[in-house]
Amino acid sequence: MSDGDALYRAILAAPADDTPRLVYADWLDEHGRAEEAEFVRLGCWLDAAAPDHPEYADRLARQEELRLWLANHAPGPDLKFPGGLEFSGGAGWWGNTRRGFPGYLEFEGDERAGLRPMRALAAALEKAFAAVPTRMLVVRYVTAAQLAELLRHPVVEHLDALTVQLRAEAEPHDGVGRLVAACPRLGNLRDLNLCFAPGEAGYLALAGSPHLGRLAGFHLDPGGLSAAAVRALGSAGWFRNLRALYLGDPFPPEAFEELCRAGPFPRLHTLHLTRNDGESTFPARAWQGFARSAAFPALARLDLGGSYLRPDGAAALAGARWLRPAHLDLSNCAVGNDGAAALAAAPWLGAVRWLDLSGNVGPDGAARVVRSAGLAGLRHLDLSWNVLGPSVLRALARNPALRGLRTLRLTGSPAGSRALTPAHFHAFLSALDLPHLRHLDLYGRPVGARAARLLTADRFPSLTRLNLAGCGLTGKTAAALRVALPDLVEFTV
Repeated sequence: MSDGDALYRAILAAPADDTPRLVYADWLDEHGRAEEAEFVRLGCWLDAAAPDHPEYADRLARQEELRLWLANHAPGPDLKFPGGLEFSGGAGWWGNTRRGFPGYLEFEGDERAGLRPMRALAAALEKAFAAVPTRMLVVRYVTAAQLAELLRHPVVEHLDALTVQLRAEAEPHDGVGRLVAACPRLGNLRDLNLCFAPGEAGYLALAGSPHLGRLAGFHLDPGGLSAAAVRALGSAGWFRNLRALYLGDPFPPEAFEELCRAGPFPRLHTLHLTRNDGESTFPARAWQGFARSAAFPALARLDLGGSYLRPDGAAALAGARWLRPAHLDLSNCAVGNDGAAALAAAPWLGAVRWLDLSGNVGPDGAARVVRSAGLAGLRHLDLSWNVLGPSVLRALARNPALRGLRTLRLTGSPAGSRALTPAHFHAFLSALDLPHLRHLDLYGRPVGARAARLLTADRFPSLTRLNLAGCGLTGKTAAALRVALPDLVEFTV
């Protein structure tokens, strides 16, 4: 057995411990595999850090660069397991990772009826845990009885993350909630994702569970979630100690308002609220209640992508004086130009390092944000799928507060670029002074060949990822750019 094999086996023997992984990273470095070594170290660091760490945004972007490079240059082993257990090997080894290694194993029960497949799955997990340090399992399209059979097996005790998606006909969901809550074998879970609505009784059972004390992340499908259930969860010790909470759709406004009155949640650094449109759109009072809330003192990452925030919700958010979001996702939130103007004047804007305003605003709103002097800490800016005009490009090039940007995404379409011409982009790229820029996405914008050639100049020394697809470039120009930019880890044209 080689030293590398022995070190890898040490990781398998103690998958929850970072030390064997970091020792293995040192060995990778010593054997000419520096990118893999850095990837493992970054994975361990990111798993332990909070999103408001000054280096978090930069390291997250670097992890993605390494992921792309490794997928192309160092495909992992293509392992196969029995019992319907799926695992991504080869280039997919790097696709979804945690702490430097593949993130999860997956089982689909769609065509596997009865309890026997679950016994086979348990046996397959034993084999997988002896081969890979992954301890996350995703089970899809299983019945309540099948899940109960799986949870009987001791191998479940080794899981640190579990995602459960039930078959459409699986019932009762509140019974499944009680089943999960009562299972002592789930005591090592750090992350639990229930892709079904447990119902009132299920939520109450989960709130009272004595086995979820190690949870750091909880993904909540809010179907049937009442204010009373939120109060019960808010009083549970394990729930109050969460670091990340993911709220699905549709999340009832009254339940959200109750959550904002609960707490405080002293360790919660990530709050993710997915689409809440149509009948589940939050009224202005809900966002105002969030802005006044004392429930989230440690919140550093706020993901509202797809939520129908509207200008009044954006204004309420901008007025939240307690908020210090290092990572803010407002993509497709309908904030409008008025909402963008409110955000541009938010007292917490200087804390933001990662900002996504894609699909939200017109040229006036985008320009108001981009002109703000409070963006000196910003590292990632996404203005994709907005209607942009020359004023936005001029503001991007002229604002010295943006000089630290590492990522700039302006993905668009012809409809969103009617006011722009290749001459505008030539002027923009000629004036742009972003020496640390690593990722530039101009997909679908009318860049043209003359402007694109500016990207090969010394003024963009840090560029590693570039998307110029749909930018009006000929095959000859694209080929010349590939020759001139050979070191990019990702180049789409």
